[in-house]
Amino acid sequence: MDCKNYYCAACLIQTNNGHSLCQVCRSIRSTAFDRDELMKLRVKDLRDYLTLKDIPIDLCREKEDLVQLILFHKPPVFSADGTNVPTASSNQSTTNQRTDSSYTPGHPPYNTSAANRTGSSNAQGTAGEHLVDSESSDPEENLAPGRRASLSDLTCVDDIEALSVRQLKEILARNFVDYKGCCEKWELMERVTRLYNEQKGLKEMAAAEAEGINGTTSEENICKVCMDSPIDCVLLECGHMVTCTKCGKRMSECPICRQYVVRAVHVFRS
Repeated sequence: MDCKNYYCAACLIQTNNGHSLCQVCRSIRSTAFDRDELMKLRVKDLRDYLTLKDIPIDLCREKEDLVQLILFHKPPVFSADGTNVPTASSNQSTTNQRTDSSYTPGHPPYNTSAANRTGSSNAQGTAGEHLVDSESSDPEENLAPGRRASLSDLTCVDDIEALSVRQLKEILARNFVDYKGCCEKWELMERVTRLYNEQKGLKEMAAAEAEGINGTTSEENICKVCMDSPIDCVLLECGHMVTCTKCGKRMSECPICRQYVVRAVHVFRS
């Protein structure tokens, strides 16, 4: 059994070489592990396949992550009749064997070792060029491992257009903004833009109040915990607004009524 799980006879397909494939493994192998074909499959099938292989999927947030994980752990591909599908390396070795067998005494001997070294160096150089191109074209890969997008990374509103869908979701999640129901990228960009403009306005208002420009007390709209950031979150279930979002998520009880804090929700000011 390829996935080492037990199934009934109706769920198993016996190949000519004795391999038994379940329906999940067969649906994955039928794509020949092609990225475009794997993207057409359901997310449930991709998750089930990785689970059967005992491959952790905790860090996978997008369908593309599941496909990339399957391609990384790709096993030898078998055709429908059970024969092993030749790979590019096997085709190259077959070509080299044919070249060696076609040698005749009338021609000078061909130095295969030197050719292999030259071919491998050219292949490495070509692979390096493709790697550089792919890294420069994908903005997500430019981030350091473990580095998550933050609202403080943005210098202006125009920077939001260069963010990917994942980075937009990370910014909204870190600021406790719900993005459920957003089906398009422009919807996420709209919420991040609104969040950015609000944070910028709150900082300007806090700075103006600190200087006494508006004539109001400087502590009125400032977080009562850190006394630095503006108040931009509501504590549930009591509904008091006395802290910023960062301090609100650390509160176990409301500092005013001492009621247990169930959740800290970011709010937008009109």
